[in-house]
Amino acid sequence: MRPPLFLRCAKTYNNRPSILVVLGSQLNPDQTRSPFDSFVVRLAAARVAILFLFHALVFSGCYAFAWLLRFEFAIPAEYLQTFKWSYAVVVALQLLTGAFFGFYRGWWRYVGIADVVRLVFGLSTTVLLLIVLWYVGPLLGIEARFVKSPRGVLLIDWAFSLLSLFGARVLIRLGRDRFRPADAPSESMKRILIVGAGDAGEALAREIEHRPQLGMKVVGFIDDQRAKWNSHIRGIKVYGPIGNVAALADNLGADEALIAIPSASGKRIREIIHQLAEADLQFKTMPGIDQLVSGRVHVTQLRPVNVEDLLRRRRIDLPGDPARTLFKGKRVLITGAGGTIGSELAAQVLAFEPESLALVERSEYALYEVCKRLARDAAWITTVISSNLVDIRDTEALDELLGHERPHIVLHAAAHKHVPLGEANPLEYLRNNTIATRRLAEMCAKHGVNRFVFISTDKAINPTSVMGATKRAAEIVLLDIARQSALTMTIVRFGNVIGSSGSVIPLFMEQIAAGGPVTITHPEVARYFIRISEAISLVLQAATLGDAGRIFTLDMGEPVKIVDLAHDLIRLSNHSEDEIPIVFTGLRPGEKMFEEIRMRGEAIHPTIHPQIVVTEAPQPERHVLERWLAQTMTVTSATDAAAVIDSLRRLVPEYAAQEPAASSADLRKAVLLSRPLRTATDLG
Repeated sequence: MRPPLFLRCAKTYNNRPSILVVLGSQLNPDQTRSPFDSFVVRLAAARVAILFLFHALVFSGCYAFAWLLRFEFAIPAEYLQTFKWSYAVVVALQLLTGAFFGFYRGWWRYVGIADVVRLVFGLSTTVLLLIVLWYVGPLLGIEARFVKSPRGVLLIDWAFSLLSLFGARVLIRLGRDRFRPADAPSESMKRILIVGAGDAGEALAREIEHRPQLGMKVVGFIDDQRAKWNSHIRGIKVYGPIGNVAALADNLGADEALIAIPSASGKRIREIIHQLAEADLQFKTMPGIDQLVSGRVHVTQLRPVNVEDLLRRRRIDLPGDPARTLFKGKRVLITGAGGTIGSELAAQVLAFEPESLALVERSEYALYEVCKRLARDAAWITTVISSNLVDIRDTEALDELLGHERPHIVLHAAAHKHVPLGEANPLEYLRNNTIATRRLAEMCAKHGVNRFVFISTDKAINPTSVMGATKRAAEIVLLDIARQSALTMTIVRFGNVIGSSGSVIPLFMEQIAAGGPVTITHPEVARYFIRISEAISLVLQAATLGDAGRIFTLDMGEPVKIVDLAHDLIRLSNHSEDEIPIVFTGLRPGEKMFEEIRMRGEAIHPTIHPQIVVTEAPQPERHVLERWLAQTMTVTSATDAAAVIDSLRRLVPEYAAQEPAASSADLRKAVLLSRPLRTATDLG
């Protein structure tokens, strides 16, 4: 028997674990308790009975007081019998309604709006019942003295009962907040300025106030909305605008700023951190609104600002969650599953609960890492996950794997992506990015795969590099397969992914950690960037839009100058440009100065998703492509680089020679222009 051509490890999760959340006071036995907390703990066992008795006393007192107030403390003799006999009826009905609405449940020290609403509805229900009895009681044979309380008395009783019960709860809450022991003296607490006076800012201030062990004290809010200036939130004044943060921080003695604007765009976050850095304030931020899964704000979510915050955009999902509909219950195969893009594809697809998920990766360590991530993040999902150590150029192994897995959908993310390495290894890039992709799609068509999604790149648009040209060639050969088979082909282009292996951002962070310098090819180089989670979410949504043979391009937002990105990363690392110098090295082989969003003569059409467009790329004639394929499929290791590049140019005529590198004189001039101008005062 032949040995298996691929390594398979499958793990099935048959039962979803039940989750029991235990809430406790989190007080250690030897931790100091306030007198208030000790009192509450001792009475916890008799809590419901005590609350019942307390409400009985309040209802009794308020009803008697309502009679006295209604008749100016002199109840007429003709009403005394009604007062006497209705007393028990009214109080009993109030106690029963209170039990139904949960008046005797809940901890008063955590009283909130929901408790007030419960009181209003419960007491209003009691009044309505009493008014109904006032009219229908005699018809039911109930004597008038039991139900004919004056309606003015009932309304006064409702108001005083509500005020008394709500007031008692508020006093308990204030007592807990006032008398709890502080973990740190006020003079040693860090003075906090919250940027953003919205819901997130208020929630953050509330949690800081309720957790003195954090050692924080909020000294002010700062916001750009003029209508909020000089108002108070939780007794804390709101200042503005954010541009005045330096002067305000000095006046208030602020030590740190907390950015509490989850809905802010990346551009706005970049502006804010620049202002905070100029004010010499340390700062942290809340995650973006798309990352606040629970929708609630917690101090534990505060973290240093990272580069993803600078590129934050509003997430847009198609109505009806079509991506979940597409993948749920399907068999899915992902190539390049261990890479940055492939692993995120696997994580997001797994959340849609496919029937099975086959991971294909040629790096053993990368495959191990993605399996570990999926086991950690989605252990409750019943999907069968298989790990397959396979090179996509191994057609025999892939053919056997496709026959075994029988996937409905194939997501092809495996590719060589490093531009300078592609210039040094054009044959390897042609084999991996173009030829292997063509053969994989042909096998998918043979095995009855329904949908093939190919991850392309914006570097395929008017390419100047081997990497971009091989990706554009892959687009062409895949569209050819789509024209002659039932395979639904979706091609998705997007730009640089933040933090992907080999990208510029991890390189900059390494250089900053080493003390610099930060190396940039040219001061005018600009690139499109997108967060990995956003890119993959859009890819999966684009897959739901794809008819056969469509190329989709993601809206990448505005291009970012690499030198500006370097300045931001240096600032986020609490360094200055004087401490971490920036050095310009010149464009590398195959690199562009600017990335493009469309090819020359390429039409773009909108889709129902505002961040996804369809592009109509030119496609060569069938006979031209067949001749090119016949020549290219026979390339060997003896083929020289010039022949490979010439072959790519025959299929991709827009593939241009690389741009010449800037001269040393130009770079020196650019360095001077990129430095901030100094005033006469700076020069002394």
